Amino acid sequence: MAIEGIYDIVEVTVCRGNGSIDIKVEGLDVPLGKDNIVYAIAQNVIAKYGLYDIDIAINIVKGVPPASGLGSSGASSAATAYAFMKFLNREHDEYEMLKIAGEGEAAVVGTPHYDNVAASLFGGIVVLDLNKERVYKIKPSFPIHIAIVIPKGVVKVSRKTEFARSVLPKSIDLATYVKQSSALAKLMYALMSNDIELFGEAVSTDFIAEPYRSNLIPYYHELKELALKLGALGFNISGAGPAVFSIYRSSEEALNVGKKLISFLNDKGLYSDLIVTRVSHKGAEILGE
Repeated sequence: MAIEGIYDIVEVTVCRGNGSIDIKVEGLDVPLGKDNIVYAIAQNVIAKYGLYDIDIAINIVKGVPPASGLGSSGASSAATAYAFMKFLNREHDEYEMLKIAGEGEAAVVGTPHYDNVAASLFGGIVVLDLNKERVYKIKPSFPIHIAIVIPKGVVKVSRKTEFARSVLPKSIDLATYVKQSSALAKLMYALMSNDIELFGEAVSTDFIAEPYRSNLIPYYHELKELALKLGALGFNISGAGPAVFSIYRSSEEALNVGKKLISFLNDKGLYSDLIVTRVSHKGAEILGE
């Protein structure tokens, strides 16, 4: 699910050369050079398309905070993949672009995954069919307002996303599968029927990741209970955390409840940031077009 207001800006410059890759980053503190996730994307593009006679310079202006659960690596990966596909005149090959972006995520968690890069590339809410190599883009016809609370100082491990995936069960039983499938079907029906209350209810329902990842976020269950009591329509973990998000009918409601959630955490000595936003219909794009 793509959101408005926070994004990365990536500039890719290509010139004749011998395959060198130079990466610079402005803004937030993230790894540089070969340690940056987009280096793997550039390497793979060179190898895949035989572009050994060019040099690549990538400048990233970070806007999505890293290690927050907001898809920071996915934002950089998506923008870089989009830029390369524009350079190759293949930006209409959506699935190929998705796979290229996924190589950046592989550098973060060990294997390619497409959760964050799909939303960053295409906007809205994205459903993937990896077997048929298809991308289904859903642009909700009703506004979905969101309050995101990002606790500070919670992340104490390197490769946070990889760690957050490691705490998940390697398999689930049939009963859990059935319950989670029902929740997913409810979410799809809510989008089809423009029912934001049902959408929030579906978003709140997670029998697979939430029971395990919630243990990594201080006061998670108290926050969820408080948000729903104050009028949030849905509440859950954003990505791998520690950010949490809640769903509302309006930005005013999101701001009002979001401030109270921040105040609750402040009283516990856990200071946090608040972002009030909404679902974005835009994905990766060329600035100025």
